[in-house]
Amino acid sequence: MTTNQIKGFEDSYQVEGKMALPYSYFAGRVGSKFITTIRDQKKIMGVQCPTCNTVYLPPRQVCDIDFTDIRDKWVELSNTGAVTNFTVVRYDDKHLPRKAPFVLALVKLDGAGTPFMHILEECKIEDVKIGMKVEAVFAKETTNTILDIDHFKPAAEKISIHEINAARKQWVPTDEPDAQGKRKGGKPDMSTPAIITAALTGAATMRNQNPSVPYKPEEFAEEAYKCWKAGAAMVHVHAREDGGMATHDHARIKATYDAIKDKCPDLIVCLSSAVGMGKTAEQRISQIVYVKPEMASLNTNTMNFGIVDRKSGKIFIDYVFENTFNMLQDFAKAMEANGVKPEIECYDMGGLDNTIMIGKQGIFSDPMNFNFVWGVAGGQQFRTEAFIAMMNALPPKANFTTCGVGTDQYPCIMQSCILGGHMRVGLEDNIRMPNGAMAKGSYEQVEVAVAIANALGRPVATPTEARLIMGIKKR
Repeated sequence: MTTNQIKGFEDSYQVEGKMALPYSYFAGRVGSKFITTIRDQKKIMGVQCPTCNTVYLPPRQVCDIDFTDIRDKWVELSNTGAVTNFTVVRYDDKHLPRKAPFVLALVKLDGAGTPFMHILEECKIEDVKIGMKVEAVFAKETTNTILDIDHFKPAAEKISIHEINAARKQWVPTDEPDAQGKRKGGKPDMSTPAIITAALTGAATMRNQNPSVPYKPEEFAEEAYKCWKAGAAMVHVHAREDGGMATHDHARIKATYDAIKDKCPDLIVCLSSAVGMGKTAEQRISQIVYVKPEMASLNTNTMNFGIVDRKSGKIFIDYVFENTFNMLQDFAKAMEANGVKPEIECYDMGGLDNTIMIGKQGIFSDPMNFNFVWGVAGGQQFRTEAFIAMMNALPPKANFTTCGVGTDQYPCIMQSCILGGHMRVGLEDNIRMPNGAMAKGSYEQVEVAVAIANALGRPVATPTEARLIMGIKKR
């Protein structure tokens, strides 16, 4: 500390010095969970507003946009992101976390709506640029602060599925008239690319269950694009009103379809002919004839279709999903007449048998494409032996994919891929990831399906290959 006499005020002195003011404060319930989750689980958590969908990092109690209380709306974020801005610290100070020079960057994690500031290392300062991909490096020893993320570093370049597909030879169909023999006791043909479908919404999954569910046409388009980018060849769509209710309105369905095709021209769009609860047969099929998508779902049997707590048996929604023989016949004829390839939905062996029986009229063109659906309350739960029985009952030249509701999802798509079939994922069927974390979108589940195919040595189908496999003519 020094003292200096002030000119003109000889009886006064200017005192120069520094005072240390150590203090502690309560980080709050939100801040405490944020820090302790980083420390104990090596996970970075944000909060998501259910009203405007903004994901905040660092987390806060109230949304800045609409003042919604979001203190309990936790979402797990990726450890990777991008630099949105940065500065170089070029002076030393004992209160700074690093010796100068070092980089402080604003990092926006994948899935977050806001950036946060942190240290960027393991690269030359001159190589830092806005937009560069980075990933978190967690501290080996805890500090009980944000520095339990020790720093960020440049992320390893990830080869996209599209780069992988561009580097390999495109699949072409063989001249074999019947692949059925390969399935009955034979080794599945693992050289056939696995088609990955993303079911974006369904008729019942709402934003209060997962805030990433799209409602508006532009939201469908953005989510479909993410799914295509992740490796999906097809999306399955139930159009929604702005408020989230399923709709049979032709204009709204066409707007949703067109928005997806404008954003992803190569992507196959499969529209649902189920639409939603309480729709008439005319409402269900007329929108398919009006839009004429490349593919549409075709349901195969009348069944209980509800929401039931499997642990307690308590019934929450009880509904009969009507699909009479005449509806199966008439819907199939309308689709085939309008160049729409049916995706034949089978919730049990009865639906498969119904289709084969009605198909004796010569309604269906080859190849027929079946989707085995597991886990619906009213249908059958996933069982390996049931899956194999249905697969072995398929008609010649038929393709099969599968999807499962809730916890049935990941086991059934693995089995399908192992047996040479295809995979459907998405928020219609399951709002979570394999580890139980909330999915940030259907695209995250597509990434899981791609990883399954890669682990089994199967190529992932491009939309062009998917059309060849399923016998679809591009519109």
